[in-house]
Amino acid sequence: MASQKFGFVTINPVSGSGSAAVSISGDAYKGRVQRTLNFTASTNGGASKALVVNQEAAAEFVSADSPTASIQKTGGNVTITGKSNSTKLTFSVAAASGNGLALTIPETYMAAGVATANGAVIADDPGATGDFIWSITFSNVPENMTIEELVATLTVTANGGQVASVTITQAEGDSYIDLNKEVINLDVNGTAQTVNVTSNDTWSWAQVATRTAMKMMKSMGL
Repeated sequence: MASQKFGFVTINPVSGSGSAAVSISGDAYKGRVQRTLNFTASTNGGASKALVVNQEAAAEFVSADSPTASIQKTGGNVTITGKSNSTKLTFSVAAASGNGLALTIPETYMAAGVATANGAVIADDPGATGDFIWSITFSNVPENMTIEELVATLTVTANGGQVASVTITQAEGDSYIDLNKEVINLDVNGTAQTVNVTSNDTWSWAQVATRTAMKMMKSMGL
């Protein structure tokens, strides 16, 4: 006889005659609370026996869909996702030493499609009966004005202390240089003047050919 599925339980075969071995199997389960289904095996003559099928609870967990996330050099938004079955999740972020990416944890994240305050108990406890999707979005990350990658680590902690970590990296910015003057005129004595250099990179001076210099000055409207 064919098998039949009842909720999370599959019975194979679902019917028969005389003595037989019956397979009772269940779906994979990630809920924190044991689940139960009740069955009755009955004969055509009216005899019956009850069977209780319990499925053990899964351990509490939190995981990230990827151990890394990236932000383009111009900045913007980045969303990080994962799964859990915890009653609450707490998010924290730490910038790397030396080339740290400064991020601010938003007030809320999404847990099973519901906006939830960081560290608060999740409404309706979706993790009791299965895993759920969480997501957190960092908005309006500023442009990277350095020539180094910027790095931060997001830590997601479940109620039971389980941890998931994600390394967030922002691409290095463009090299730039600026001078506070475009032309200086020295007096006959060659008295020193100051030109202030603003840059995010190492730099050096070099003389350019007169024709090249004239083209540069023309492009600047001088």
